[in-house]
Amino acid sequence: MRPGEHGQVTVKSDRSRWTAATYVRDPDGRRRRVERSSDRSAEDARRQLQRHLTNRRAPLTDQAVTERTSLAELFEVWIDSKVTEDGVAAQTADLYRECWQRHGAEQLGELRTTELPTSRANGYLKAIDAKSQAKRLRVVLSGMFGLAVRYDVIAVNPIRETKTQKTKRKPAKAATTAEFHQIRRAVWRYTEAQPQEGKKKPGPRPAPHLPAFIELLMATGCRANEVLALRWCDIDLDSNPPTVTVSGTLIDHNKIKGKPLHRQEFRKGSAPTHTVVLPSFGVEALKSSASKRQPMSPVFANRNGTWMSLANLRRALREALPDELRWFTPHSCRRTVATVVKEAYGADAAQAQLSHAKLATTEGYFQPRTIGPDAREGLDRFAAGEESDD
Repeated sequence: MRPGEHGQVTVKSDRSRWTAATYVRDPDGRRRRVERSSDRSAEDARRQLQRHLTNRRAPLTDQAVTERTSLAELFEVWIDSKVTEDGVAAQTADLYRECWQRHGAEQLGELRTTELPTSRANGYLKAIDAKSQAKRLRVVLSGMFGLAVRYDVIAVNPIRETKTQKTKRKPAKAATTAEFHQIRRAVWRYTEAQPQEGKKKPGPRPAPHLPAFIELLMATGCRANEVLALRWCDIDLDSNPPTVTVSGTLIDHNKIKGKPLHRQEFRKGSAPTHTVVLPSFGVEALKSSASKRQPMSPVFANRNGTWMSLANLRRALREALPDELRWFTPHSCRRTVATVVKEAYGADAAQAQLSHAKLATTEGYFQPRTIGPDAREGLDRFAAGEESDD
C-alpha cells in the first residue's frame, strides 16, 4: 500500500455487535489498524469505518502540536513562535497574553485543538461585551489555529469564518483654527498658574512642557510618544529647512510587564526613521524649551532629567481645557495635521507627513468634509436646458 491507502475491510460479529476493521498505511510509512463498531448491522459498521477513513488524519508524534494538545498548551506554543520567529514586540506579546488570560484560558483552555468548531467559537466571540477584547481574542485564536493547520493537526482554521460584534468608528474630528488658538491660550494660562490676585502660586509651575509639547505635535503630526522620545540629537534647527527626525518611541510603565518607562529604539511596527520639516512655530517652541540641550538628553525631560510620561501630560491637558474642548487629546493633533495638510497639499502629502504605509490608514484621520463644492454654474446650465461643455 502507498501512504494514505488502506487494505481490505473485514467485519466480525460478537453476538449483537459488529466491528469493521482495516489497516491503513500512514504518511510516516507505518501500518496501523483502524476499526469502528455498530450494534445495528455489519453494513452499518462498514459505513461508519468508511466515513471515519474519509476524515481520518494520521496520528502525530514527536511534534509540539497534536490532536491531544489543549488550547492552553497551543497558546504557549503560538506565543513563543510569535516572539522568536515573527519578532513581535514585547508589549504586543504582553497584550496577547493578557487577553488570553482574561477571556480564553479559563473559558477555552481545557479544550483540545480539534474540539472548538467554528459555530462555538463564533458564538463565544460575539458574547464578549468588550468589542476590542473580542477582536484581539479573535486574532489570538486565529493565530493559534493557523499554527495547528501548519502542523497538519486540522485541515481548516475554524476561526477564519467567525465574526465579532461590529464596532462603529466615530468620524475623525480635527480642531479648527479658532479652536486651536483657544487651546493654546488655555494651555498657557494653565502652565502659568496665576491666581486671580495676580501672585504666583508657590512651588513649580504645573506641566511646564505642555505648551511646547502641543506646539510640536501640531508642527509635526507625529505620535505623542514619538515626540516625547525625541532627543536633542534628533533636532536640527540650523539646517534649511529645520527638521525633526523620529527614530524611536516611549513605552510607558508596565506596558511591558515589569519594565519602567523607557525609550524604545525603533518606531511603532518597526517603521523606519521619519524626518519632518518644521514650520516656524515648531522651531520657536523648541527654542523656548528649558531642557538642557545635551545631544542624548530628552527634549521633554522631567525634573530628574529623564523621560516624561504621556499620562502626566494627558492629565494636565484635560485640566487645562474648558469643558467644550475636553474632546481634544494629544492624538487629536495628529488628526488635525492630517486634515490641514490634505486640504492644502492633497491626500498623498498627508500620508507622507504622518508616515503611514497605506493611504487608507491616513484617510481615517481626515475630518469628513461637510460642505459641497460651488456647483451653481453647472446646475443652472442644466436647469436652463443648456448642453454641458463636455
